[in-house]
Amino acid sequence: MIIERVVNQILNSNTYVLHQEGSLDYWLVDIGDITPVLALMPANAKVKGVFLTHTHFDHLYGINELVRLNPDCAVYTSEHGKEGLYSDKLNYSRYHGSPIVFQGETVIIVKEGERIELSKDCVVQVYETPGHDWSCLTYLIDDAVFSGDSFLPGVKVFTKFLRSDKEQAILSENRIIEISHGRTLFPGHGDVVKMY
Repeated sequence: MIIERVVNQILNSNTYVLHQEGSLDYWLVDIGDITPVLALMPANAKVKGVFLTHTHFDHLYGINELVRLNPDCAVYTSEHGKEGLYSDKLNYSRYHGSPIVFQGETVIIVKEGERIELSKDCVVQVYETPGHDWSCLTYLIDDAVFSGDSFLPGVKVFTKFLRSDKEQAILSENRIIEISHGRTLFPGHGDVVKMY
């Protein structure tokens, strides 16, 4: 799996663009700035899906433009994440001056332990890692761990949001560290890190 990182303009969140060599099927983890994401893809490529690590504004603000350009794109999120997609209050976009309510049609709820097959050779494994927000998910794809804001190396997890939980955040962070051992961590902000 080829993974490319886009650092978004808003709060320097990360969007990850995933594809297999020779394939025109692309997948994303979170979606902020759409223009640099599209620049990484051939014109005839299709975004098949986006895996949301959580539904905070800085990790999804490009979603409506994404599904406008790729109407069949599936959005993978938790049950609480689905609530955030459709609420500018829960995703905090109303407080950033540009309210976002999801305009697409295909939302797929994923839960702990589920496996989503992207191709014959590539599977996404889902972990529920609440704390920063109740919608938080972590994804394992091959040897890549996508932690969103549930674990940012060297940064204390922020738990002052309405649907945050400090104790859950500590448990989730420890779990992600364990899952990431010997793998590469792709956090929601900051650099990609090889975990030992």
